[in-house]
Amino acid sequence: MRFWLLVCLTFGLPAVAEEEAPTGNSQEAMEAAAAELPEGRFLALTDKLFPVDHSHFDSDIALPRLAEWERRMADEHGFDYAFVNAPLWQGSSKTPDDYLDNEMSLYLQWRLGEGEEVSSKLFFWGLWQQTLSDDPNEKFSRAQGLLTSTLSSGTDPGKSFVSPSALWWEQSFDTPGVTYRVGQLYATNLWGNNRYTADDREGFMNAVLSNNVGLPWSDRPRGLGALVRKATPLGYVAIGFQDAKGDQEKIDGKSFVDGRYLYTAEVAITRDVGTNTEGRYKLAVGYMDSSDEFDDQGKETQSSGWGVVASAHRDFVGDYALFAQLRHSFNGRVAREIKSSANAGIVWTNPWGWPNDELGLGLIYARPGDKSLRDEYGFEVYWRLQMTHRLDITPDLQVLRRARGNAGITAIPGFRLRYIL
Repeated sequence: MRFWLLVCLTFGLPAVAEEEAPTGNSQEAMEAAAAELPEGRFLALTDKLFPVDHSHFDSDIALPRLAEWERRMADEHGFDYAFVNAPLWQGSSKTPDDYLDNEMSLYLQWRLGEGEEVSSKLFFWGLWQQTLSDDPNEKFSRAQGLLTSTLSSGTDPGKSFVSPSALWWEQSFDTPGVTYRVGQLYATNLWGNNRYTADDREGFMNAVLSNNVGLPWSDRPRGLGALVRKATPLGYVAIGFQDAKGDQEKIDGKSFVDGRYLYTAEVAITRDVGTNTEGRYKLAVGYMDSSDEFDDQGKETQSSGWGVVASAHRDFVGDYALFAQLRHSFNGRVAREIKSSANAGIVWTNPWGWPNDELGLGLIYARPGDKSLRDEYGFEVYWRLQMTHRLDITPDLQVLRRARGNAGITAIPGFRLRYIL
C-alpha cells in the first residue's frame, strides 16, 4: 500500500501541471540552450532536465513554460536548479521484510561569472530522506545477513535525515589552471569518485557500487573545508581538508574549530576527455583524525587512519562504458564495518537504441574489519528506463553471498522511480 501511494504521488502530482508542449523552433531553441550550459559538479543539471531524445513515451518537452523559465534564468542570470524526488523499494529472498524510502534532493547552482580568464559559482545540495518501512536501510541489510548495505544512502539510526550536504563557493582561473572550493564539502563525491558509481538514485544501488565504502570518511563525508585543484597536461592534481567529525545534519562550525580533520589528495589523468573514448583515471589518498569521541567504557569510537582509492572509467561514447574501483582503509579505522571494497562492471549507455536509458552490470566485493565475518561478494544489475523527459524508472537486482550468519545467497530485488523538476 505504501509503495503504490508513492507511485501515485510520483506520477500523479507532476501530471496535474502538464501543459501543451511547444513544437518546431521553440523546442529546438530550448534544446540548444540546454546543450550550451556548463555542467554542475554533482549533476549535469541541464542534461538531467533535458534528456530530449528518445524517451519511451514523450515526444515533446513536459512542462514547457517551466522549461522556458529555467532556460531564461540560466541564460540571463546564470542560475540552474534541479529538484529530484526518488522513492525506492527493496525486497529480500531471505526474509519477508521489505524496505521503502523516499529521497528528495534540491540542487542549486548560481554562476556569478563566466569570463575567459575567471569563472565563479555558488553550489548547494540539500537532502531530505524518509524511511517509510519499519526499519531503516542498515538494519534491513543486517537482517538479510549482509555486510554491505543495499543502498549507499539511508536515515540510520532514525527514520528521517535532513542535511545541507553541500554548500560551497567555487572559483576557477584559466591561467594558471587553478580551481578552489570553500564551504560545506561532501568527501565521497569529491575524492576518487566515479561517474558510474556515485548515486543510488541514478544507477547502481548497493553501497559498494554507489558510494566509497571501505574508506575512513565514508560514514562522515560532510564537513566544512576547502580544496584546490591544479590542471596538468595529463589531467589534474588536488589537495584539500575538511572537518572530520561534524554533525551530518547541519553545517557544523563548532566542530570545525576542534582541530579534527580529514586531509586528502588526488591525482587524475583526464587527457582524452571529450573524445569518443573518454576516460578518467584517479588515485586519491586521505588521512582522517581520530573522532575524539568515546563509548561508555571509555574507548575511542573511531581511531585515526588512512584510506586509499583507485578509480577508473572509460566511455566508448554512444555505446557502453567500463568502470572499476578499489578502496582500502589502514591503521584500524573502519567505516560501516568494511575494511576494503572493490567493484568493476559495464554500463550500456545506448541499450537497444535508447540513448537515455542505462543498463548496468556490476561486480561487488567487500572485506570486513571484523575477522569473525566472511568476505562478501556478488553482483548487481539494473536497467534505468527514461519513460518521459522528466521521469525514469529502474528495476534492479542484487545477488550476494552474505557475510553474516549461515553461508548462503541473498537476492535483493528493487524498484526505483525518479522525477526531476
